[in-house]
Amino acid sequence: MSRVAIIGKQQPLIIRERIKAYLEAEGHEADILYMPTRNASEWIDELRGYNAIISAGEKFPGIVFESLKGDLKLLSRYGVGTDEIDKVTAANCGVAVCNAAGSLSTAVAECAMGIILSLLRSIPTSDSEVRAGDWSRFFESKTGTQLEGKTVGIIGFGDISRALAKMLTGFDCRVIAYDIYWDEETAKRLGVTYADIPTIQKEADIISIHVPSTPQTDGMINKEFLSGMKKTAILVNTARGRLVVPEDLAWALNNGVIAGAGMDVFSPEPPLSDNPLLTAKNTVLLPHTGACTIESHEKAGMMAARNVADFFAGRTVKTILNPDYKNHTEVDI
Repeated sequence: MSRVAIIGKQQPLIIRERIKAYLEAEGHEADILYMPTRNASEWIDELRGYNAIISAGEKFPGIVFESLKGDLKLLSRYGVGTDEIDKVTAANCGVAVCNAAGSLSTAVAECAMGIILSLLRSIPTSDSEVRAGDWSRFFESKTGTQLEGKTVGIIGFGDISRALAKMLTGFDCRVIAYDIYWDEETAKRLGVTYADIPTIQKEADIISIHVPSTPQTDGMINKEFLSGMKKTAILVNTARGRLVVPEDLAWALNNGVIAGAGMDVFSPEPPLSDNPLLTAKNTVLLPHTGACTIESHEKAGMMAARNVADFFAGRTVKTILNPDYKNHTEVDI
């Protein structure tokens, strides 16, 4: 029997209770822990003695794995992104790291669609005007833009992008996409055409970003990139805040270089009060809630729990992200 800590206060309690019940039915001891901050290094003592941790997006620097070495064998991510987990140090300490890949795809894709439509039709601005008694948009015939028939460029073609591409077919959009690991069979099935980034930059009416944060992708949306987009184009980022240089994006918005931008992610989070995007023109800004639906929480939580049960039962966990952990495991699980 293993001891499992379930953390992440931003997830619904009912989902964490279901995770706990599932793990206990599988023969494990499970505790729901209430942690006051997102940085696991601040509550290492509370995590001592646990063999597995189900995390909902907390930061796990290397010191956590070094401090918990010996007892901790698995960190199961309740979600997808793991850029704030030191997977190398985890492997060196014999700790496997896995995620719930694919569990959030529909939710995030729907969020991206919502941002796109909100920007094209100025929905947040119109709502604010009506509440303020301003009906001028109607009398002045201020027009929006339809999504139908537009060219949508998707950078990154993983699970979320594929879900988004499927939704866009209903709007008769031309969808072009780029990924370093291109899946032609899936692209063909979804009616998506491969394009390199310069082509997306030049031809897309909407650009949606779906790549992880890496040294190669951080800051990829900068003045140079934005200057090469259409003046009528909009940018949507539901991936990671570090992909975008906020000062450059604010410059592009305020000077009419591009028409609008939607951000569900920032760096840091929450954004600092001097973040220029908070006052930039033509924006839709969300508090990293793209994946936050009851359905996605349920799917991600139970996948994270099943990963724990499978791992300790010796079954294959397909989403392990640092397989090198096996070379540093002192005792086989």
